[in-house]
Amino acid sequence: MSTNQSGGTAPPGKPSSRSHPHEAPPVSSAMLAIILVAVAAALVLGYLFLSKLIDISRQEDCMLAHNKNCAAIQLPNR
Repeated sequence: MSTNQSGGTAPPGKPSSRSHPHEAPPVSSAMLAIILVAVAAALVLGYLFLSKLIDISRQEDCMLAHNKNCAAIQLPNR
C-alpha cells in the first residue's frame, strides 16, 4: 500500500501524492502565439528606439563640435 504525506495510507484506487508530483500544464498554442508576438514587438520597438538614440547622439556630437550644419538635409520635392 502507498502512504500519503501525513503518513497514513492512501484510499484504495487513488495514487499517493508522492508518486505523482503536480506538473504545470503545457503552454497552449494561443498563449505561445501571444508570447511570440510580444517578443517580436519588443524587438522591433527596441530597434526603433536604439535607432532614434543613435540619431540624437550623432546630432549632439555635431553640435558639440560647433558645426553649423548639424540639421538633417531636406531634399526639395519635385
